[in-house]
Amino acid sequence: MTGETVIAKRDALRRYRTPHEQLWDEVAELSMPRKITSVGGDGALPPMIDSAQLHDSTLRTASLMLANGFCSLVTPREEVWHNLTPPKALRDNDKVTKFYRECSEEITYRLEQSNFYTEIQEVYLDRSSMGTGLDFSEWDTENDELNFRHLPIGTYYIGQDHRGRVDAVVYESNYTAQQAATEFGIDSLPEKLQREARDPKQNGSHVFIICVDKNREWETPSNFPYEMTCVHQDSKQVVHAQGYYEMPAHVTRYLKWGNSPYGYAPTWVALPEAHKLSFLQKQMDVLAEKAANPPILAPSSLEGEIGVGALDITYVNDLDPNRAPREWQTSGRYDVGQDRIEQKKKAIMEIMHGDLFRLFAQIERQMTATEASLRQAEKVMQFSPTFSRLTSEYLDPKLRRIFSILWRQGKMPQAPEEIQMVTQDRNVVVPVPNIAYNNRISLAIKSQQNSAYSEFMAINQMGIEMNPAILDNLDGDTQFRDGWRNAGLPEDSLRPQEEVEETRQARAEQQAQQQQMEQAQQAASMVKDASAANGGEIPEELSAALQG
Repeated sequence: MTGETVIAKRDALRRYRTPHEQLWDEVAELSMPRKITSVGGDGALPPMIDSAQLHDSTLRTASLMLANGFCSLVTPREEVWHNLTPPKALRDNDKVTKFYRECSEEITYRLEQSNFYTEIQEVYLDRSSMGTGLDFSEWDTENDELNFRHLPIGTYYIGQDHRGRVDAVVYESNYTAQQAATEFGIDSLPEKLQREARDPKQNGSHVFIICVDKNREWETPSNFPYEMTCVHQDSKQVVHAQGYYEMPAHVTRYLKWGNSPYGYAPTWVALPEAHKLSFLQKQMDVLAEKAANPPILAPSSLEGEIGVGALDITYVNDLDPNRAPREWQTSGRYDVGQDRIEQKKKAIMEIMHGDLFRLFAQIERQMTATEASLRQAEKVMQFSPTFSRLTSEYLDPKLRRIFSILWRQGKMPQAPEEIQMVTQDRNVVVPVPNIAYNNRISLAIKSQQNSAYSEFMAINQMGIEMNPAILDNLDGDTQFRDGWRNAGLPEDSLRPQEEVEETRQARAEQQAQQQQMEQAQQAASMVKDASAANGGEIPEELSAALQG
């Protein structure tokens, strides 16, 4: 891509973002002030609503809770929350399954050693409050480890293809001439920046436009599906270009906003409630202040003579005690206002899925395990759509790219020969794995299959007792193995099907041998008894039967 093409791409994508910016700032003021898009990159603190205008922080608390909930329930650092599985055609190959399981363990280790969990927290904050989050997945050659880089909301532009998948990301970055020379190489910079880089007195900042876009068939041929181009804005000179086998930038949207490439967040739904709640809290503050410091009704003759401080004395005429100052009562109902506030807070928490993340803490009575499971299922089903979008458009491609990066860097275990493939440039590759999730949200969704099976068996228990043969309709092994996995129990504890068949065959052979021994003992006993009853000779009928 040329410099002019990159700048034109940015300008074209800008029109999709502009309608969202004002709403982002309004939402940020009430939910996440440091995400305000109008803040520049000079390190200045973001503008915040004055405390005299904002009287409630429920939406801010709920936004943090939602983002933290994603961290703890979807990608928890302390748990193995993902699992690589082979393509469907290779699932019966035990060696291939073991290889991908070992790759999953390597990814888990590499993520823990990187900045993955700190950066994805920022992505979740953007996603929960603004509706869209973005980060890059890269390999840090200097430290020989994975590196993740979050871009704040409002600092980038995104585009999507005809299927609604993000395929272009453009953002601006400020570098001094020395920083640009270190990043891109001094020879690739315009002559003016080369002179500045060699002059220690120069420390001016320059704008560089970075575009990551998908290569298309009708454009310049390339060996890579994606290409990154960096352009110096003033000179329009390309200072760096690089190809990628996978999209390095991963965008997640809470839910889609029409045909826009940007998403929308539940904070947008909660925005009217947050404004009303702040107004109610203001009224309650006024009512509480009046109750603590009530207005006073006094005759004009006592103007300036009424003591309002502690132990102050106000003297009145003994002959006319009715002219003494008195409290001017107000008729405000604090309890009614408090009820309205609780209703608004509850509405915001429900919109932000706070009741899911604090499910058991909010249970007000003793519940059986079945009731708790049903309560959890109800909340999880409401959360399922955004969880599905998170995994399909963000976590799945991110984990596949991480797998590919580690494979190219030689960090993965040795692959079985039957899945190794050699490309035209003589590189060895393996099939891209499928992704399964073992986090608590995924397991809660899967557990509904187990619950449905248990409920079905309980309903039909009487019929099974009357006619056990109806169980022949079920594949008990498949149901048991699926139930084991849906419960999130360790895969290593589940014996391979081949081993199960061998165990069953050995047991059947042992039972057959035992049965033959018992039959031989019974025959010998019959011969002995018949011989004793027939004067020591075996009856001809019994002898013929034994021989037959």
